Amino acid sequence: MIGPGGYDILKAIDETGSISGAARRLGMSYRFVWNYIDKMEKTSGMKLVEAWKGGRGRGGARLTPEGKMLLQYYEEIMKEMNQIASKWSEYLSSRLMINRNRNNEEI
Repeated sequence: MIGPGGYDILKAIDETGSISGAARRLGMSYRFVWNYIDKMEKTSGMKLVEAWKGGRGRGGARLTPEGKMLLQYYEEIMKEMNQIASKWSEYLSSRLMINRNRNNEEI
């Protein structure tokens, strides 16, 4: 439902307070960001972003409680995945060292 692109968009909206600000920060068009949000909301069945019109400098957007929760869960999942990847990398490195030592002993 959310990947790195969706996370970046929601995070940028949370930090800039607007869809246009998020689009500028990410180097994307407003239309692309708006459509991406729409797709995420339709997929999840939840409203993730509240936006309001107000003319130049007065419009804005903020994440709904569900949008904030989604960001938090994504960050937690990514943290756990990085920890698992780190443990796996350590395991592979230790196996590589064992294999190198065995090969050197055979020579």
